[in-house]
Amino acid sequence: MSRVRAVLRTGGFLGLSAATLAAYEAQRALSSTDSHAELLARYRDRFTDGVLRLFGTELLVHGEADLNRGALVVANHQSALDIGVMLSVFRGVLVSRHDVAEWPLLGRLAKHGNTIFVDRADRRSGAAALREIRRRVKERRVVVAFPEGGTFPGDSVHPFHPGTFAAVGSLSVPIIPVGIAYSPAVHYGKESFAEHMAKVAARPATRIAVHIGDALPGELDARSAAQTARSRVERLVQGARAALDGLSG
Repeated sequence: MSRVRAVLRTGGFLGLSAATLAAYEAQRALSSTDSHAELLARYRDRFTDGVLRLFGTELLVHGEADLNRGALVVANHQSALDIGVMLSVFRGVLVSRHDVAEWPLLGRLAKHGNTIFVDRADRRSGAAALREIRRRVKERRVVVAFPEGGTFPGDSVHPFHPGTFAAVGSLSVPIIPVGIAYSPAVHYGKESFAEHMAKVAARPATRIAVHIGDALPGELDARSAAQTARSRVERLVQGARAALDGLSG
């Protein structure tokens, strides 16, 4: 049964991706430039919410954040599903690794979504990404980043790269820490994206707890902000795990 479920959901994901891309590009071509942002937000929300429903997820969100002035939202990273989760909750712009831009279907969707791509091994790419993060938050946008720089198993939170925080160092925008936990546990390791999503698709259901913390103090330098954010996210992940354990206990 799990294999059948994985095939059906994976096929549904590909179909949803293709249909969303085709419909968005067609409507964008027929609409005025002034309406593109609203059109993008509508299709982004439909797509991310649709993906989470398709994969049988249940979101449990605790806490809230004031995003009216824009924000940098930072979280731990365990699964490719984190992307859909964070977009569904925060409706922001993602910071993503550079190779995603070249993926079939999803790469084009990510580009249309104004994703900020970064190659951490390339200083010029990193500098350009920081400038773009800064520009977006100055425009009162919400930018979502995973400062660990990769996905890691379990609820451990690895050190945060300070570069992400340097982008907003002198700006009076909130930095919002977020902790994510899964039940059953999930990890996007060495397998391909397709293999990972098939593994998640095979499950009957997945509960995801998202705990949103208070904004960091605004006077921190980039390194201190990274350390403080990591510490806050660790506690939030622990709280998210406790919430999931309470439901299954």
